[in-house]
Amino acid sequence: TLPHPANFALHKIIIFQKRYLITAIVVFTLYVLIYLATTQFLIFTQRAPMAEGFFEIKILENWQELMFRQRAPFLFESIGALYFGRIKIFISVLNILIAMLLAILVALNISVSYYSFRVLSLRGTRGVVGLLGTIPAIVSGAACCIPTLILVIGLQLTATLAAVWSFFIPLSFILLIVALWWALHKIEKNRL
Repeated sequence: TLPHPANFALHKIIIFQKRYLITAIVVFTLYVLIYLATTQFLIFTQRAPMAEGFFEIKILENWQELMFRQRAPFLFESIGALYFGRIKIFISVLNILIAMLLAILVALNISVSYYSFRVLSLRGTRGVVGLLGTIPAIVSGAACCIPTLILVIGLQLTATLAAVWSFFIPLSFILLIVALWWALHKIEKNRL
């Protein structure tokens, strides 16, 4: 049976403790940066930072038309660019939103797993098994980037794999939510 929705308040208890909050923030930040880099929305440029300024934002004139235009399933056109020195981030509101939502789920999964390992004394064999349980959370969070990684390393895709691309992002969301629910359920069970 599913736990009562009030049991999900447990994640608030975990996430607002300094150690787990810092873990969540670090994981969130790294995940967003890796997601944007693998989808090529975060790149290093050869622009001269002194000539054009260290920080700059450029928005396209037709940004309203581009905001919801898809390049591929769950990959949207950028509406501008943000420059930090030689770092260029293409601004795509929907891509950044997807990256942030997945990053929140990955960060919560990692923090909850870290909590169960440290606080619930799940050390030794049980602890190793518990930490191995975080692997599905990490893998499912990375599932959305697999097609992009395949393209980046230059492998040719078959039509079948190309057709499956549109399932990676929803699959990532589902797997991360299920993994988080399962971890919270196990913690609640061990606390009683």
